[in-house]
Amino acid sequence: MSVERAIVFDLDGTLLHFTRDYGGVLRDAVTDVVGEVPEGALEAYDREFYDRFERCEPDPIYEAFAELDLDAAPGELRAALREREVEMCQPHDEAAADLERLGREFRIGVLTNGVTEWQRHKLEAYGLDEHVDAFVASYEVGAHKPDAAPFRYAEERLPADEYAMVGDDDADVDGALAAGWAAHRYDGDGFGDLPDAIEW
Repeated sequence: MSVERAIVFDLDGTLLHFTRDYGGVLRDAVTDVVGEVPEGALEAYDREFYDRFERCEPDPIYEAFAELDLDAAPGELRAALREREVEMCQPHDEAAADLERLGREFRIGVLTNGVTEWQRHKLEAYGLDEHVDAFVASYEVGAHKPDAAPFRYAEERLPADEYAMVGDDDADVDGALAAGWAAHRYDGDGFGDLPDAIEW
């Protein structure tokens, strides 16, 4: 009997990489809407956002902007940031082709820490969703990697006999290993060496 294997990719920093510093993107998004950014506004946004994000509160981006004393609607600021974030994200040149190739032999998933709608939008913006069998965001289970819950939920959404996580940070690698998966730390050079680089 053949063994069905799944390769699950992180999104930010793995399938998509940032072409700019995120602080600059946030500043540009706020500037797009309100003009000059008040002193301390970006730092306040970061505090408000990450506090809500860690607790998986609904729409932490909107709520963080709502806490700031800016002359703009939180929804308008949120939309500007989403547009700017999509612009700053880029897939590896061969990402779509690599996913298509790997999909002939493996089930393909994405497991990302983030707000479901926001992260899915970025994946779809570059057409990578066409090559993915299952998409899971940590917000769907109320816990972020390296917690076991997102990995368990990914197993439900993407049935297979064995799993490997491909990601760029400790939350991906340590979380996968703790969940009983194989893990491969992505180094930014594309996916041409997969699956040989994975120690199943």
